[in-house]
Order: sequence, then C-alpha cells, then structure tokens
Amino acid sequence: MEDMERLREEFPITKKKVFLNHAGVSPLPKPVSEALQVYLDGGALLEEHPFDLGDCRRLFAELVNAEPGEIALIPNTSTGLSVAANMFDYPSGSNVVTTDLEFPSVVYPWLRGKLKPKVEVRYVRNIKGELRLEDFEKAVDSRTVAIAVSHVEYPNGFRNDLKALADLAHEHGAYLVVDVCQSAGAIAIDVKRDGIDFIATSCYKWLLGPPGAGFLYVRKGLVEKFEPVFVGWASVKQDVFETIELWNNRELRLSETATRFETGEPSVLS
Repeated sequence: MEDMERLREEFPITKKKVFLNHAGVSPLPKPVSEALQVYLDGGALLEEHPFDLGDCRRLFAELVNAEPGEIALIPNTSTGLSVAANMFDYPSGSNVVTTDLEFPSVVYPWLRGKLKPKVEVRYVRNIKGELRLEDFEKAVDSRTVAIAVSHVEYPNGFRNDLKALADLAHEHGAYLVVDVCQSAGAIAIDVKRDGIDFIATSCYKWLLGPPGAGFLYVRKGLVEKFEPVFVGWASVKQDVFETIELWNNRELRLSETATRFETGEPSVLS
C-alpha cells in the first residue's frame, strides 16, 4: 500500500480526480513535467542538463531488446505505420492481412487510392473478441506482402501472439508490422525473440510522455534494403554537415541506420 501511495504521489491528477485508464492519453508524472519545464527554461542548452536524442533511441531500444541503430524518432504511431507501409513493393494481385479489430491507422495506409487497384486488404474476423492463428493462416498466402496488427487491440485488450504471426509472415515471404502503442511500457516486447520486422508507437500512453514523440523500429537486416519516401537533413549521414564547405547537397547519402527514416527536426520538447 505504501508503494502504491508513493506512486500516486508522482501523478498530481490523483489529488483531484479518479483516473480511469481508457487506452488513451496518460496523465504526466512529475519527473516528466519537471523535465519539460527544464527544457522550457533553456536548461537543455546548459552543461548541467546535457541532452542527446541518441539517448532516446538507446533507451527505447533497451525497452524492446533492439539496437539503437534500429530505432528512428517519429511524431506518432500513425506516422510510423505509414512509413513502413510505403517502403514495400506491391505487385499486382498482392494482399495485406489485418483484422476487424484494428484501430483505423493500422489499416488506412493500405486503403489509399494509389494502392487500391492492386492490393487486397484481407480482414481476419474476431470470434467473440479473439483473433485466432488458424484464421490468419487461412488469410496469408504467397502474395501476402505484410501482416499488420496491434500487439494489444484497442477495442478490447486482446493480445496477439507476435512470434506466431512473425513466423507465419516469414514463411510466406511477408513482413510483420505492429502497432505497439497499447503495450509499450506495460507489457514486455522483445523484437529479437519474436522476429518482428517493424513496430511503431507513440509515447503518450504507457510510456508516460507527452504527445509529439514516438519510435519506429526497423529490423536491422531491413534498414538498408528500403529507401524512405520522405527525406531531409536527418535522413543522411551526418558527416555531410561536418565538412569545411557548408554541406553536400549534390548527392543523397542515406544513413546506414534507421535514422534514414527520420526527416527533420523532431519535437525535441516531447
């Protein structure tokens, strides 16, 4: 009970409200709001408060058992899912397998007019709120490009077996793309153990951060296989900006890490 009270002290909202988790935005704990204030006061520019975006990538990598070079900073989950969806080639007659429980952002990237004529979106239907592996097996075939699901489903909290889905995808030459916004920070995620290809999340739920920050994981062997759709100064090798001249703007030298999927200045405050 003492531990619970100590934790509640970290969330000032509990002094005035009974907070009921609704799978949405988390209230900010004191350390987060204090860190935001330090930044607003210019503390991030001072030596006593060193700030490095690389620390953010490293800490998230540790959380999901990835390498820092597999992590890109993104503003939100939807962006990460769209980045992943736009990497792939879609031969005519290809399909993407998802479910009827998904939050719209998991599916919308494949419903765009550009892809509609050649990509079939297949929906695994839930049975009393449960998504069965046998139904995924019936939906996936040799023309499947990706399986796109949430780790924990938004409507009812059902948890998908990511390793089983990754194995199924890989057996057919497809990729597993996962929205982990409902689980990151609350449930253990191990991208290496489960063989996951892509995950995306925002920070404003179980990661207890503000909106405007999130993470994209791209499996190491896939990072240099794909080119980003959007590129900017953050997408390239940073020695481009370390020359005597201003910079090299005559060739695109993409980063060899997942930062190639970043574009420009992130929401540093977030």
